Amino acid sequence: MLKSLVIKNYRGLEDFQVEKLGRVNLIVGKNNSGKSTVLEALRLYAASGHRSVLEQIAADHDERFFLTDEDAEDLELPFEHLFTGRGFPEDGTAIEIGEQGSSQALMIRHVYILEHEEQTVAPDGSDIVRRRRRAVPPIQVADDEFDTVVSQGLQLRKARHTVELPFERTNGAIGSRIRIPELPDTLPCSYIPTRFVDMDELAVEWDQVALTDHEKTLKDVLRIIAPDFKDLAFVSKDDRYGRRDYASSRLRHRQVQRTAKVRLQGVDKPVSLNSMGDGMLRLLQLVLKMFPARGGLLLIDEFENGLHYSVQKQVWDLVFELAERLDIQVFATTHSWDCIQTFARAALDRPDIEGVLFRVGKSARKSDSGKTIATVFDEDRLYQITEADIEVR
Repeated sequence: MLKSLVIKNYRGLEDFQVEKLGRVNLIVGKNNSGKSTVLEALRLYAASGHRSVLEQIAADHDERFFLTDEDAEDLELPFEHLFTGRGFPEDGTAIEIGEQGSSQALMIRHVYILEHEEQTVAPDGSDIVRRRRRAVPPIQVADDEFDTVVSQGLQLRKARHTVELPFERTNGAIGSRIRIPELPDTLPCSYIPTRFVDMDELAVEWDQVALTDHEKTLKDVLRIIAPDFKDLAFVSKDDRYGRRDYASSRLRHRQVQRTAKVRLQGVDKPVSLNSMGDGMLRLLQLVLKMFPARGGLLLIDEFENGLHYSVQKQVWDLVFELAERLDIQVFATTHSWDCIQTFARAALDRPDIEGVLFRVGKSARKSDSGKTIATVFDEDRLYQITEADIEVR
């Protein structure tokens, strides 16, 4: 579990540090203050910078993550916008994400890929010419070496391990490569965005929970919002015309999809989960995403989405309990005062599980030049703040 956090040179977080973290962490701040950026950085850290995660984050922002045959490399390059200032630092400064003072921090650096020929002698005495490549920050490339530059890319480093990700020319499909270099020391990580998770994705998570002890836990949770809830199942649904092509075992117009159906007390027929409001769907995706995060991180953007304030304390109680039971470290964002209050009460009710709130915002100190910083509020300070109704958002 991360005891502290440092994020450097990632988007608007030029030198961002959180001195203390807990098992469950709530991130607050104004719009565009950097809350979601912290979650992004944690996604990269957990994945050890895996290319598919880098690409997904860039795609979510409509930013470039690949080249085409028509692109010139002196124009906008992939992943430039990940760096502070929306461009690759000329001095080769790296993005850094990890625990303060840890050798396990993830480093992401822009590099040139240089290639040269190396001549050796085979056991039979014949000459062998091999091509060797090395990654060098632009500032370290000598003038007479630019002719040997074959591409640009990112260099990822974690502990003693290093991989290079050249900027490839592709059709823009995410994760389409046969083999993507990976760094070790990845962590399980579940990410819940502000929008609702795709139902087919939830169905896959449900398949991992069904017929296990976790299934009962999940069903008990859904009764927080719907006390008359009895049972849940994910079923295949036909295309919009309800017609199946049995000859080809395929649905016409689009592939088979799955949807959630629930049984309610006093109702004879199953009903669609989508017909029961956003709260049920948000709660379902929150709990389903916790189980695959066992031993790693759960990241929730805008915790309160779809959840009425009257149930938020119960949901926080659940998050604290499952985070401890499943060994998960939780990071959630909010801009809701109700969410802050219910988080504080849940943290105080579980003194054995540390809950920490930290605020993301611009520093008022002239010496910081308006950098984005974190202000930490532990459980004791949280209690004082919520009792006095002091604004921390």
